[in-house]
Amino acid sequence: MKNIIKILILPLFLASCNEKETLQSSFLFSKLDHESTGINFQNNILEDSKYNIVNYLYYYNGGGVSVGDINNDGLPDIYLISNRGKNKLYLNQGNLKFKDITEKSGTGGNSDWNTGSTMADINGDGLLDIYVCAVTKILGFNGGNELFINNGDGTFKEESKKYGLDLKGYATQAYFFDYDKDDDLDVYIVNHALHTKNSHGPSYIRRKRVDFIGDRLLRNDGSTFNDVSLDAKIYGGANGYGLSAAIADFNNDGWDDIYVCNDFHEDDYYYINNRDGTFSNELSKNFAYTSRFSMGSDVADINNDGYQDLITLDMLPNNEKVLKESDGDISYNTQDFLIKQGYQKQYARNMLQLNNNGMYFTETGLYNNIAATDWSWSPLFADFNNDGHQDLFITNGVSKRPNNLDFMRYLSNSFKTKRTNKNNDWLLKSLDAMPTGKASNQIFEGNSKTFANRTGKWINSIPNLSNGAAYADLDLDGDLDIITNNLNDFASIYENNSSSINNNSNLSIKLDYIKHNKLGIGSKVYLYSKKNTQYKQLFSSRGFISSVEPKLHFGLAHNDRLDSIVVIWPNQTKQKFHPESPSNNITINYCSETKPISVITKNTPSLFTKENLIQYKHLEDSYNDFNNDKLIPYKVSTQGPAIAISDINNDGMDDIFIGGASYKKSKLFISSTNGYKETSAPEIEKDSISEDVDAVFIDIDNDNDKDLLVASGIILKKDSLYQNDRIYINNGNGVFKKGKNIPKNLLNTSTLRPYDYDQDGDIDIFVGNKSNPESFGEKPPAYILKNKGNGMFEKDSSFVLNSMVTDATWADVNNDGIKDLLITSEWDQPRIYINQLGKLKEIEGLSTLKGLWQAITTFDIDKDGDQDIMLGNWGLNTKFKATPQTPIRMYYADFDQNGKKETILAYAINQQYYPVNSKDELASQLPLINKLYKDYKSYANETIENIIKKLNTSSSITVYDVNTLSSGYLINNDNNFSKFRKFPSSLQLSPINCFIKHDFKKTGSEQLLTAGNFNGLSTYHGVFNANTNFLIHQNEHISNKNYQLLTEIGINSFKKQIEKLRLTKYKEKEYLISVSNNDSLFTYKLE
Repeated sequence: MKNIIKILILPLFLASCNEKETLQSSFLFSKLDHESTGINFQNNILEDSKYNIVNYLYYYNGGGVSVGDINNDGLPDIYLISNRGKNKLYLNQGNLKFKDITEKSGTGGNSDWNTGSTMADINGDGLLDIYVCAVTKILGFNGGNELFINNGDGTFKEESKKYGLDLKGYATQAYFFDYDKDDDLDVYIVNHALHTKNSHGPSYIRRKRVDFIGDRLLRNDGSTFNDVSLDAKIYGGANGYGLSAAIADFNNDGWDDIYVCNDFHEDDYYYINNRDGTFSNELSKNFAYTSRFSMGSDVADINNDGYQDLITLDMLPNNEKVLKESDGDISYNTQDFLIKQGYQKQYARNMLQLNNNGMYFTETGLYNNIAATDWSWSPLFADFNNDGHQDLFITNGVSKRPNNLDFMRYLSNSFKTKRTNKNNDWLLKSLDAMPTGKASNQIFEGNSKTFANRTGKWINSIPNLSNGAAYADLDLDGDLDIITNNLNDFASIYENNSSSINNNSNLSIKLDYIKHNKLGIGSKVYLYSKKNTQYKQLFSSRGFISSVEPKLHFGLAHNDRLDSIVVIWPNQTKQKFHPESPSNNITINYCSETKPISVITKNTPSLFTKENLIQYKHLEDSYNDFNNDKLIPYKVSTQGPAIAISDINNDGMDDIFIGGASYKKSKLFISSTNGYKETSAPEIEKDSISEDVDAVFIDIDNDNDKDLLVASGIILKKDSLYQNDRIYINNGNGVFKKGKNIPKNLLNTSTLRPYDYDQDGDIDIFVGNKSNPESFGEKPPAYILKNKGNGMFEKDSSFVLNSMVTDATWADVNNDGIKDLLITSEWDQPRIYINQLGKLKEIEGLSTLKGLWQAITTFDIDKDGDQDIMLGNWGLNTKFKATPQTPIRMYYADFDQNGKKETILAYAINQQYYPVNSKDELASQLPLINKLYKDYKSYANETIENIIKKLNTSSSITVYDVNTLSSGYLINNDNNFSKFRKFPSSLQLSPINCFIKHDFKKTGSEQLLTAGNFNGLSTYHGVFNANTNFLIHQNEHISNKNYQLLTEIGINSFKKQIEKLRLTKYKEKEYLISVSNNDSLFTYKLE
């Protein structure tokens, strides 16, 4: 009987154990109870009529965390900042038990408002000291920055005055590094401004230094620190809302640079070290745009390419209700005003900036799904699961949301009450009206290509108010634990269970450098193995107002053996090690006999050499589409310029026509042995009011010379004659006269593609139209102009297509010797028409590929002898997330019955559709919205279905779907094109606008060049200019080796919206011409 009971009970016991193990293993991190750890610290702040976020905007920013081994016993200790109370120092006693030694150590501090802290060996005695930043003067706060020098016996002495670090101001955090390469630690201190009338103005006010506010750079001169901010060209103006900085050698020149995060309208700063004691702010040269409310920041080589990448945090909500209740991005017009004031483009979201070989950064936050994490403070890159890839932890939460739109309206009304109410009841009531902003911390798993959100799987998703954070291996088990400083709650210790879950190997490296930089701050360490190369640089101040343990942690996955470890010390000497046996913890000691590193210059053969064959800059008109149609999803007025190349005067050399924007003259360049000369073309110049978006040279009248056909793009007034496409007849000598032999087309033309499609000996023309003036959302007709044989054209009535055409090409895809017609459109599918001697038959099976397609061409990518179809789409680095199950939707109707149709965009969350637009944006076009929704709370979380129902729209509603945004290609499988394959991630970061085929590498096989980007977007999206310029090779076995980044071969299209690529010859040399919207034309000689 006992045996039977055992048999019955055992499975239940095993099931219970397995369930418990599964539950525990589902969390990589376990939050420890404060009673267990002994860390009973709370950063408590109270609000009253004096101390509150209305009177001090950074009242909820919280306190920092510092981690380091203060007594050199091998265990990392913890220092926690209290904004208004005493800071606390906890000694690590092992096994995740800590002892409060604040009183004994003398590190509590005496400032009234503390912010950030850093552990660093400031005096070079091998002991970690503690530097604390403080805010003084405002609200009567007394005190200043404090320096606690470690005595080596568990006590510290405050000596900030002795070292010249007793600064007073609005300090946020300190960053110790050796900027001048003299082997001691200097310090950069981030300060923040206050909202005063002096903090608003043109960007140049940053150059005028203001006491208390400006950031400071202090040089370590041995016994004391001296302020060299002015000499080093560090900004210190009234608009510098500094919240964090990131130190790294971003351009790999051996000298450490500084990235500074600024809140509000002020730009971030990107200080490149000039190696002479000065810095240059090169933000605009290296970053297309940044976060708007830049908060915490961190750096790491996340893709293992040997360059430090950057993350900056903002406060874009990831919850639909909170999003619609919150103030977010500025309007397009406001952004335009700030740009004219000298500021750069900013958008309210987290930014993940990939470092492109130290030349510029590509922003990929939306692609990596880390752009929206709510009110976020501290980002920390680290390999938390020891798999060899950088993961990302982010702290979250704000005590109350001051950007809540209903609160902002309430506060505005309260200020009116204040004028008649002498007491402060209005203020206290306003604070009570502010909604809470608790939010869960976020954690993402990295794989060197992208990040996956593991919140709720690796760590609990309980809402909290976490600000500062740091990581360290607190229990010495080989994985990194996390400490967070929480507002009005106990500080949190998150124990990492990785070592017991996945058995991945790891390596912790401590550096022992020379006396005044004993810990080797600024050193670079490279780990080489058969699987990959990892690179880290040692800096301790990271994230937000915090510092991590000054050691380097590497995850090794299941790779126990390393080929070598290379250390580049701060003095640019190199040591190389070959580990004989695996070890979790090693110390690398500096050897004075090391030799300076040799600078290795890559001699990668360049395919292109930039040459200025033609001096031309396209200037777009200043028209703002969003003023005309406030709900339009993107501009339609930025398609140009047009370009056409041919020998127009029969001298055997290519001439070039470039079409201008509206009210800008088009240009005609005639080639000669002395170069290209701009030539007058009076008949063409008469039509300068028209917007030229496409052009082709063709022999329209069969007289053996090239006539010019020009497509008229965006004239936004309906039925304008300036909208009509134009023909200019060549007299044989390159002189043009306007012709009248083309049917009227008062639509926004996008594409002209000539070809004798009916094989009758004359040239016909496919005309693609992108939109209707004043009626975005109505799909315009595309048509074929059939040449009647006398140079006159008529529309082929047998071809019917209504679509927002963006590109087209004639190409023989079925190998019958006759070119077929391929078309791309927005809010539609790609289309393939097989040409049967002038009868076009559409291939079916592509209806599932509805996208925002921009470009199409053919290319034998798999090298099997037939033409595959290349497709350029919007890409995946966008707020839009489109799938076949949850497409992006555009609703088109006369929603307010005023006789004019509008578009409303919507996205899906849990199968429900919500408007892209905020309440104010929707109401700006549809005023009835303000009557239907009296406040923002009632509008938040409202589905598009409910909104349309309440609008009581009587007109019919057309719905357009987009279910894919990926660029890619259709494989030609015996004339079957149903197989769509996506390009790799590197080609999904912005739109692909154009392709061009050529044997650029002189291999005997063609390669395909891509280009793109798009700047005509509302501030909701930002701009799409993360560079899609790649060379695609043919290969029977398609892999990532097919794709080559153009910056590696001589082309840099940073920030440019490249619309067209063309090839030409001049003096027997081949040239690539790149034309961009609102930018200069570039010519590259093919080597």
